[in-house]
Amino acid sequence: MNDNAIILFTRIPIPGKTKTRLQPFLTEDECCLLHSAFLRDIYRVLQEVEVCCDILVCYTPEGNLAELKALLPNADAFFPQHGQDLGEKMHNAICHAFDMRYGRCLLVGSDLPLLNAKALEEAFLFLADRDIVLCPTEDGGYYLVGMKEPCKEIFYLNYGVSTVFEETLALAGQSGRTCAVGVATMDIDEPQDLLQLAERLTQEDMNVCPETRAVLESFFRDGGRDYEHRPDTYR
Repeated sequence: MNDNAIILFTRIPIPGKTKTRLQPFLTEDECCLLHSAFLRDIYRVLQEVEVCCDILVCYTPEGNLAELKALLPNADAFFPQHGQDLGEKMHNAICHAFDMRYGRCLLVGSDLPLLNAKALEEAFLFLADRDIVLCPTEDGGYYLVGMKEPCKEIFYLNYGVSTVFEETLALAGQSGRTCAVGVATMDIDEPQDLLQLAERLTQEDMNVCPETRAVLESFFRDGGRDYEHRPDTYR
């Protein structure tokens, strides 16, 4: 067991239950395929992190755990999410990691095909002299929260709005904790995000998120979607 842990916080991919905000641009089955591709790409990145750490998977109880384990082979632990809302679920997941005797813990989401290992390594470094680290998303949320001990206070807020990152920083300060800010990346929630990702990938190395890239290429090729001439609905 290492002193460091990364928690991958995710749903088990189920058609009709995952990435629902991408419907009807994608079908239920396509949303499930896309989420599965995200998970495979993110897991590869977690395994590339040069800081010695264990990979823990915190999942929604609904679904077949065996299917999730097949997507994330050899992860160090799997445990279910529990709590009344997103903030409580994230706090409980982090507490669970500390109960397992880890000294530093990062929690990341599962909608992050452009996640890179350097951002995670930097986050661990920040925790050498800061209490909390946050990495923002481009839409005003955050995709990573890390700490050396539980801090429930930063999870008392309304998620799903564009001020989540700023409010979390403010709550960290009000709780007396020092907080570092890591690099930003995009997460994929809406059709516009997916189209932007497809465009960005034309400028990225082919080794960047290969599973997601392959799934997107199949959608646009076989599904008759053209993100260069997309409908006004998704501009």
